Amino acid sequence: MRVLLASLTLLLLAACGFQPMYAPPGGGPAIGPIQVSMIEGKAGHVLKTELDRILAVENSGAPPARLDITLQERVVQLGLRIDESATRAEIRLTAEYVLTPNTGAAIRGNVSSVVNYDIPTAAYGEIAAQDDARERAAETMAQRFRAELALRMAQARAGSAAR
Repeated sequence: MRVLLASLTLLLLAACGFQPMYAPPGGGPAIGPIQVSMIEGKAGHVLKTELDRILAVENSGAPPARLDITLQERVVQLGLRIDESATRAEIRLTAEYVLTPNTGAAIRGNVSSVVNYDIPTAAYGEIAAQDDARERAAETMAQRFRAELALRMAQARAGSAAR
């Protein structure tokens, strides 16, 4: 009975024109193979490592597109004590990228990520907290990059199919 109900549901979804949001019609990788260029800084190293890990599943054996990223980091202190030392801070990562596919025009855009962290009173605690926040911001940014690239590639496919 469950199999019949599941197959009926899939049949109804197929009849209503349901299709994946990012993947090309008929299946396949949403983005395709991408070679990420080196990114400067600690956050850049974490971002490149995460992007390489996340985008590895998109490798279909085709020649890879090239992704160039310029990363900017800004630390903003938020909470202040009576002695004007900070109690909280946030790291803002902003990445401007250029995706150069093998065919078609280059795709440009930007992605940002903000992570807050507490500043402990212990010696060297701020350095460790800031490094941890930097890594979390870069990992979050890598996930956002994957969604952004999938969306932009889907838009590019739709634009080329409309022509």
